[in-house]
Amino acid sequence: MFAQNRYDPVGAAIRAVPLPGGQKVGGFSPNELVTVDGWTETQPAYPRNRAPWNSDIWFHLADGKGWVSFAGLRQAPTAKDDNNHSLEGGPPVPATESCRGVLRMPAL
Repeated sequence: MFAQNRYDPVGAAIRAVPLPGGQKVGGFSPNELVTVDGWTETQPAYPRNRAPWNSDIWFHLADGKGWVSFAGLRQAPTAKDDNNHSLEGGPPVPATESCRGVLRMPAL
């Protein structure tokens, strides 16, 4: 997976818990490789985005440092759209059922 480089703010925030209001504990630069080991559903980070970027899925970082929202990641590197003319946001990351709930949701 890669941190998105399509829309401002580019890159992806790392949150301590899988919630949009969770404490930001770091981040990834645009198109930086992101390794995850599972996912859960809570609240969408960007509920007003058009589908699929309004997803409530959060991916857990394999190094244990936190969570990244579905909207912050892409399946492949993306190019910046400075004029916001493109409706295509890049290839979304598939959230396969085999990885769902692999991790226990932290107490919120």
